[in-house]
Amino acid sequence: MSLFKTYAGLSRDIYYLCLARTINSTGDFIFSLITLVLTLQMGMSVVSAGIFVSMAALISGPGVLLGGYLSDLIGKKTIIISGQILSALMIMSCSFWSGTMTIGYLLIAVMFFISITRPAYNALIIQLCPEEKERKSAFSLMYLGANLGIALGPLIAGFFIKDYVHIVFLSIGTVFLISTFIIWKKVFVGTSGQAKQTIAGESAQHTEQSQGEQRPHGKQQHQEEHPQPGQQQQQQQQHKQGRSPSRQQQGSDSLPSPLFPMLLKNPLVVFFIVVSFLNYFIYMQYSFSLPLQMNQTFGEHGAAYYGSVMTINAISVILLTTLVLSATRNFTALNSIAAGALFYGIGFGALYLLGDWPQFAIVVVSTVLWTIGEILVQTNINLYIASRVPDSHQGRFNGLLLFVGCLGYTLSPYLTGLFIRSVDMKSVWIIILGISLFYAVCMVLLWYIEKNATNNRGIESPDYSKSV
Repeated sequence: MSLFKTYAGLSRDIYYLCLARTINSTGDFIFSLITLVLTLQMGMSVVSAGIFVSMAALISGPGVLLGGYLSDLIGKKTIIISGQILSALMIMSCSFWSGTMTIGYLLIAVMFFISITRPAYNALIIQLCPEEKERKSAFSLMYLGANLGIALGPLIAGFFIKDYVHIVFLSIGTVFLISTFIIWKKVFVGTSGQAKQTIAGESAQHTEQSQGEQRPHGKQQHQEEHPQPGQQQQQQQQHKQGRSPSRQQQGSDSLPSPLFPMLLKNPLVVFFIVVSFLNYFIYMQYSFSLPLQMNQTFGEHGAAYYGSVMTINAISVILLTTLVLSATRNFTALNSIAAGALFYGIGFGALYLLGDWPQFAIVVVSTVLWTIGEILVQTNINLYIASRVPDSHQGRFNGLLLFVGCLGYTLSPYLTGLFIRSVDMKSVWIIILGISLFYAVCMVLLWYIEKNATNNRGIESPDYSKSV
């Protein structure tokens, strides 16, 4: 499947949103920036700098929860624009505080406002793509663009950060503002995705009685219940004003519908979100255990080898994403995540061999394998929620998923450090292999429960969770 065919047919809004996300990602390396600025510019110890990084990671948790709630309350596009403008202004102001501790605190605040936009991005893609196949392609395009930006940004900034850090701050802020401008002017919420949904809803009015169609849960509630002519006129007026569907759905009520009743109605989705902690716990090994393993195996050359690993990872993402998605196009989202967990386990587990064969070739093969796992999991993890949660709750459910991710990223280094201290470095990879297998089993179990429940009801299962 060619790159063009994979991403062809998406709405113009999606292309602009992914372009903006790619541009934004070139400046989206705040964790690394905090470490480099505090150690190179301020002369701070690694331990003290680590405290600031941990604070930035911890504050991301409340940020994604707040961002999810506000996305459902006042609109996803509004949250993205507001969060990125505040982030841009704060990081640009760092150029005026060079050489002071204020930079550390400002960067933590930047991380908070960036985290607010994360659930809004995911929920906006879901809103703009009513069809499951479109969502898959859109999420994979967003993932591909974000990785491209993340690969280029630090590479360029590395030439300036030591002697011209103020240029780095101003450049990142400018990048954020350019990304925000594209979203503000080119992404029209309710123009592409909502228009498609409205057309589908109108045609369904004529065919529903004869065909008895089932509609995906990811579509809006007001499309499932046929509105009266007066309501249609009001919705069309709101559509012209660019309001998000979730706001239309709420009518005159200024607050989104409660989250807890929806959690009770979707216990399998709650289980999925909780178990997703394992995904983030496993994936964090690439930035914690892997560099430690490189240092232990290759000594003073460990840092250089780890840099090569990151390059291999970036190249693999760019080259393999389309190929992997094509090969798994008939997989459900849960099946794809389970397969990704297996690749996680095999990839990271292969590093156990370094204890007896300290060859970089093992690291290369390992990196390609766990990168395939990354592609499978990260491009499908949002699809499961998208097809089972109404648009009015997408922001908050995505916020919960990202919050669990923050917990995984925060606790993984600490718990893995305990493993290393209790056993040894190479044995950690066997533990990660076991966790990966357990994660895969959980996804297969969840798929089996849903399939069995559908069969017991005697209803043909709709392809809501199809990967592509």
